[in-house]
Amino acid sequence: MKNRLVGKPLYLRGFWREDSLHFDSYGQLIGKSGLLSFTLCGAEVDKVRLERDGLILEGKRVGVEFKGKVAKRVVLQVGDRPPFSDEMMHIKIDPPADGDFSRAVDTIFADDLPDLAPVLPQYWQRFARENLSSNSPASATPVSSSSGTQPLRKIGGGIKPPTIAKSKEPQFSQAARNLRYSGKVLVNLWVGEDGKPSHLAVIRPAGLGLDEQALYAVQQYVFNPAKENDKPVLVELNIEVAFDVY
Repeated sequence: MKNRLVGKPLYLRGFWREDSLHFDSYGQLIGKSGLLSFTLCGAEVDKVRLERDGLILEGKRVGVEFKGKVAKRVVLQVGDRPPFSDEMMHIKIDPPADGDFSRAVDTIFADDLPDLAPVLPQYWQRFARENLSSNSPASATPVSSSSGTQPLRKIGGGIKPPTIAKSKEPQFSQAARNLRYSGKVLVNLWVGEDGKPSHLAVIRPAGLGLDEQALYAVQQYVFNPAKENDKPVLVELNIEVAFDVY
C-alpha cells in the first residue's frame, strides 16, 4: 500500500474540507465534512501504517495553481487552508473483512487530475473536456428566457454587447491570500434578455480556490442586456476576473 500512496499526486475525490478524516472499509466518509474546490484538495501522503483498528495515512494537503492551462501542485503551508490548524492530514480507513484496503483507497483518492475530471462540478466540465481528457466540448444549446426560447448569439455584427450595470468585487481564497498568489480567471457565461448571468463556466483557471470566488462574484453581476435591432437577445461572452496581491 505504501507504493500505491506515498509520493503520488493524489486528490481527494470528495473535495473534503477537514484534514482529519475517517472512512469506513468501503471508503465512505464517517461523520461530516465541509467541501472545498478541488484546487485545494490535493494530497501528498508521507506515512502509511497498518494498525489493529485500521489503515492510517499521514501527509500534507496540496493545492493546484494554473499557469495558463498547465496545473502545478503546491504544498499548502500551515494556515493556508481551512480549518487553519497546525495539523498534518490524518486519514483513517477502517479494516475490510478481507484485509484488502484497495477498494477504499480507490474510492477516496483519484490518482491524477484526468482521473478526477469526471466528478468535477459542472462549471469545471468544459475546461476538463478541453484540457484533462480527450472528449470534445459540447456545443451550446438554446435556453428558455423571459420571452421564450432564443438561440444563443455571439457578440458582433449587428449585436451590441451587454454592459455591466452592477458588479461584485471578488474575494481572495484564504490559501491564495496567505501565499500571496495572484492570478486571473476567465469566466464564460450567458447573459439573458433580462440581463441575468447563467451557465457560468471556468475556461482559464487560476487555481487555489480563486476560480470559485470568481464565479461567485460574476454570478451576482447585473447586466444591461445585449441588443439586436434594439431588442434584448441572449448572448455568450467571456469576463476576466483578476486577483492581484499588492
